[in-house]
Amino acid sequence: MSKSPWKTLASKIVYQNPWIKIHEDKVIRPDGQEGIYGYLDKPDGVFVLARSQDNSFYFLRQYRYPLQKYIYEIPAGVVNSQNYLDNAKRELYEETGLQGQTWFPLGSFFIGPGHENVCAHAFLVTDLVNEDEISQDHQEGDESIEKVIKLSLKQVQEYMQSGKIECGITLAAWNLYQNSPHFIG
Repeated sequence: MSKSPWKTLASKIVYQNPWIKIHEDKVIRPDGQEGIYGYLDKPDGVFVLARSQDNSFYFLRQYRYPLQKYIYEIPAGVVNSQNYLDNAKRELYEETGLQGQTWFPLGSFFIGPGHENVCAHAFLVTDLVNEDEISQDHQEGDESIEKVIKLSLKQVQEYMQSGKIECGITLAAWNLYQNSPHFIG
């Protein structure tokens, strides 16, 4: 592995709350000059594409405070242990009431490596066992899921092409799915 072109001289947390930390590091940059580098530190996340028997997918319509609007996205959440699959199962159930029997890891990726250290872990779940029990009743207090919707493959593609799905992580997870051996299209 190559040696880092950056040298950290000092590091401090300039802001933190129960969900995030903002670091500001005093550094020697690759050009040899002294400077600062700020970044967001938060737990990794899990993201779930839930595919039904009829090749439809479950999405959330959720209000996102920083955007001040509702957007469509897949069920997701932060991890609270290193068992990403257990976290994905928990988040799917909390946000939709769904449970599935067959799980496939689709891959992992960094969300914004220039300004945060968060890694997203995407999963596909099939063989859903309780589609008649869809509910967002288990969501946590800081979530604002308006509804869980089921979209056909054609509708997902239309939503993406028209810009209705704006969540970058949802788009990236969908790309991993389309390029996986589990894609049915």
